[in-house]
Formats: sequence, C-alpha cells, structure tokens
Amino acid sequence: MKAFELLSLKIFNLWDPIEDKNFWEAIIEVPDTSSLFDFHLYIQRIIEFDNDHLFEFYGGRTDRNRQKIFSENSGYPHNGGDYKTIFLKDIYPLKRLKLYYLFDFGDNWTFEIHKIRRKIKIQDDCKYPRIYSENGIKLKQYNYEDVNC
Repeated sequence: MKAFELLSLKIFNLWDPIEDKNFWEAIIEVPDTSSLFDFHLYIQRIIEFDNDHLFEFYGGRTDRNRQKIFSENSGYPHNGGDYKTIFLKDIYPLKRLKLYYLFDFGDNWTFEIHKIRRKIKIQDDCKYPRIYSENGIKLKQYNYEDVNC
C-alpha cells in the first residue's frame, strides 16, 4: 500500500503578462506528501519556465485577497526556503479558499489552483506527479525576438 493519497488539482494562469491574452490550464495528479517546494518545481517543469525568480504560495478568496500566508519568506528558486517543510496534505482542506502560486514578483505570473473532488486510484505503472489533462496555449516566460545585426 502507498504511503500517500493523490490530489487532483486544476491549475490555470490568471493573466499572461507577456501576451496579455493566453490561457492555459491543466489537471494534475500529485501526491499529498509533496512539499510546496516540490510542487513549485513541478509547476516550473510543466509550464516550461526557467526556475530563476522568487515565488510564493498563499490562500485567498481571490488572487488579491491573501487570507492565509504559508510562509513569511519568499521561496528561492533553488532551495525553496520554508516551502520545503510545508506539505500539500498540511494545507488542504483550505475551507472556501483557493490556493495561489505567484512566480516572479516583477512579471507576477499568478496561477490559481483548485482541488478537484474526485477519488483517484493510485496506479502502480504511473509516475507521480503527472498531468491528467491539459489545454490552452502554452505560456512563454520570455518573449525573445531574433535580432539580425
């Protein structure tokens, strides 16, 4: 028997600061034993961003309403700070609040995360976390233009 439960989470971007229009979302299955730092690294991998800025997680009714701060310190790209010791199983249930992930305090990439209420059976042949479904336009962290000199 596995020593964790799987959470089904829907994650989507609230705004694309580069294109000002793109929308992307995914439903992911992630072990509840994942730390918020591990979750940050997984999000970075699936959205194909460079892990090169501070980040934070918080709970609120909206992205501008920070009712629950999980760490007074920002997460650092390569060591995670306090987020290494905070686990998904410790923050759920959020009781009418949504989880938010803010990456890059300059561009303010903000993602809203909803827990989906569905039972997931752990499959021995699957590696977790994993993407269950994904749609929308893949986000671009940077919009580089080719310059010919």
